[in-house]
Amino acid sequence: MTLLGKPHILVTEPEYFTLSSLQTMRRVGSVVSKRLSRKELLREVSKFEALVVRIDTQLDKKLLKRATRLKCVISATTGVNHIDTVFLQSRGIPFFSLTGIHSISTAEHAIALLFAAARKIPWAHAHMSKGDWRRWEYIGSEVTGKTLGILGIGRIGTEVAMRARALKIKVLAYDPYVSKEEVKRRGAQKADWHAFLKNSDFFSLHAPLTPATQHLFGKKEFRSMKKSATLVNTARAGIIVEKALLEALSKKYIRAAAIDVYHREPLNARHPYRRYACTHSNLILTPHLGASTHEAISQASNFAAKTLAQFFGTKI
Repeated sequence: MTLLGKPHILVTEPEYFTLSSLQTMRRVGSVVSKRLSRKELLREVSKFEALVVRIDTQLDKKLLKRATRLKCVISATTGVNHIDTVFLQSRGIPFFSLTGIHSISTAEHAIALLFAAARKIPWAHAHMSKGDWRRWEYIGSEVTGKTLGILGIGRIGTEVAMRARALKIKVLAYDPYVSKEEVKRRGAQKADWHAFLKNSDFFSLHAPLTPATQHLFGKKEFRSMKKSATLVNTARAGIIVEKALLEALSKKYIRAAAIDVYHREPLNARHPYRRYACTHSNLILTPHLGASTHEAISQASNFAAKTLAQFFGTKI
């Protein structure tokens, strides 16, 4: 703690927090807002009572053990796979994360990736920027009248379904935890796993990573899809078996894929996804942009600042 009794606060990814939110945090305590390397973070984390992070900061057991003064963790994210929440609970350290704030931005990114893949926009742009003009190589597919399969019809999945229906796309949903009636209210038709795989032209993944969803899409599943299918993943990397996806793309078991999330981020320069995407025109890669909009960042920043102030009893 500082001499005035105010907490030391570390904001590890300050570019994702608004100036006003950082100013609010400085009213709560002494703030260090800086990207630190893993080595630096391991060395410095013991100085702080509060950690405010986003997806790039891995708070695993090794690091959290060194955070001997830690009183709370705030992650301005919806997913929390980057944090050892079990260890935090074992130490009695409160943990706070978003609920629903990123739904619209992630849903819009999923739809954007769907269109980009269907109309081959990234590859057409790349060839145009090189001075080429080969329209015949970039004949795409319409989405109107097609079927979109949504894995997980929660907040984000529901936002995607609403937008898809506005585009006159039929929506199927696979979600064992939501009733048929509720799925219908959320703008989709509930489907069993077999029908979901067999009948969808596009897939958009919006389920959390759990033992039930780990490696849910593997070789068998890709072979069960239409050869014209396109898969979009803005959820969690572990839902897909990477090797199986690359095989499905290279052997044309499915038409295309667009990936926004990865096991380890940032994605290694020599990762198989990168190597494949350099030489093939059916895999789109984006650097985890689902929640990267000015609006979503502003909302997440405000959440983090207000939560921090409430936790330490600071009036703002």
